[in-house]
Amino acid sequence: MKNIAKILVLYVLVLCSCSGDILTEDPKSFLTPESFPNNEKDAVAATNAAYSRLHSNNRDLYYGFVGTDEAFQGFHNQRPITWFINLNEFDDDAVGFWRTDYQGVARCNAVIDLVPNVDMDEALKNRLIAEAKFLRAYYYFSLVRKYGGVPIIDGILSGPDELVGVTRNTEQEVYQLIKQDLGDAVQSLPESYGSGELGRATKWAAIGMLAKVHMTLGEFDQANTFLDQIINSNQFGLFSDYNRIFREVNENQMFPDKNGNLVNEIIWEVQFVKNERGSTITQQTGSRDPQVGGVNALWGGFENMLPTPELRAMFEPGDLRLDISYVETVQINGQTEVLESNRTPEAGPISGKYHNPDNSEPPIRDESGNNIIILRFADILLLKAEALNELGNPEAALPYINLVRERAGITMLSGMDQNGLRQAIIKERATELSFEGHRRYDLIRWGIYIETMRNTTSPFLQSPRENIQEFHVRLPIPQNEIGVSNGSLTQNPGY
Repeated sequence: MKNIAKILVLYVLVLCSCSGDILTEDPKSFLTPESFPNNEKDAVAATNAAYSRLHSNNRDLYYGFVGTDEAFQGFHNQRPITWFINLNEFDDDAVGFWRTDYQGVARCNAVIDLVPNVDMDEALKNRLIAEAKFLRAYYYFSLVRKYGGVPIIDGILSGPDELVGVTRNTEQEVYQLIKQDLGDAVQSLPESYGSGELGRATKWAAIGMLAKVHMTLGEFDQANTFLDQIINSNQFGLFSDYNRIFREVNENQMFPDKNGNLVNEIIWEVQFVKNERGSTITQQTGSRDPQVGGVNALWGGFENMLPTPELRAMFEPGDLRLDISYVETVQINGQTEVLESNRTPEAGPISGKYHNPDNSEPPIRDESGNNIIILRFADILLLKAEALNELGNPEAALPYINLVRERAGITMLSGMDQNGLRQAIIKERATELSFEGHRRYDLIRWGIYIETMRNTTSPFLQSPRENIQEFHVRLPIPQNEIGVSNGSLTQNPGY
């Protein structure tokens, strides 16, 4: 039972509307010390509300890989964020990311500021505050990776007037808050929850996010320490069957590793419930092939997230991950048919990671129940290999990348120097983690995003290849937010 996904919070109205300025919204909906209910049930509900921004849409996942060498958007919907044409401070995606993350921040601030005053079980109180700090760190990590330095709002605002004159904090200051929040969260988050609390942040999720933050900053020593904590905990492992990771029917379960031991590969994922609190990810990655029903096809149709030929070329011969990562054919009435798009000429293949052949009926209202994986053990192993390699020890790094390659059924690496292993890790993270929201952030933190896009050759990437500029590693600050600040918020260079 996916409780967080199902809970509908009625009284926590902070930042629920879609109009008005994003950091504050309608002052009438503010949660204040005077209006906050003083009981345990409501404190839990407020914390659940902080999670709800994770369910708002698939934009964040989309941005993580579409418009990279891994994926492109079908030609029927050439969004500026993907094609880098006329991308500006009014762009719907740039505004949407800002809105969603600051709504999340505001809900977290309400918990962090007000729950300490609630008369309730102290252990639960500390856990709820830790969950809110974890989530606030997550939302700010999302913001700083997209926009660079952003305003730090770490308390409840009394009204929009407080934003007049607000300025951007530096990236360093934002990352310091993120580290502090995650460090605090580690102290009070449990290692696991019962079946009725699926989706909540655990101690391991906080440690994993700390590792990712340090990797993003190139702080490999610190990252290595946190990665070791997860690896040495013996709480996680690799499923022997890669395909089992992504099937909806397999969610929130343990499966055998290569030795037959039951393991958990998922460290943290956002829970969705088909037709109740669902996402459109299955449809977004679906084919428009008229043979399988086009936009109304079983599990398909929107074609907003398509794998590139560049991604296909990264897979080595015999790679067991290929069939689910780059689906070229489907079975129709017992016959093998090649997927073709009727909207994007020469396109056809899709990613199969969010498709559910085990289910006999498609979701209604475009709401699939596929969870969105944020952090899994294979990611941790590859980060560990990268950290050791960047610390000058490629030989010690090899066993970690080889664990991932072994499951994929491809040749073990050996005798590599630092640069050779660096290139292998760049490739391996693409083939292991494709369509899971990592590629853009990886390429940016490696400093090769612009170069990689300009070196692509696929006709599907011609427009972004020809139009991408150096400043596109950051999104524009929404113009509405600059207006609310009375001009004190500065725009990113290039926009």
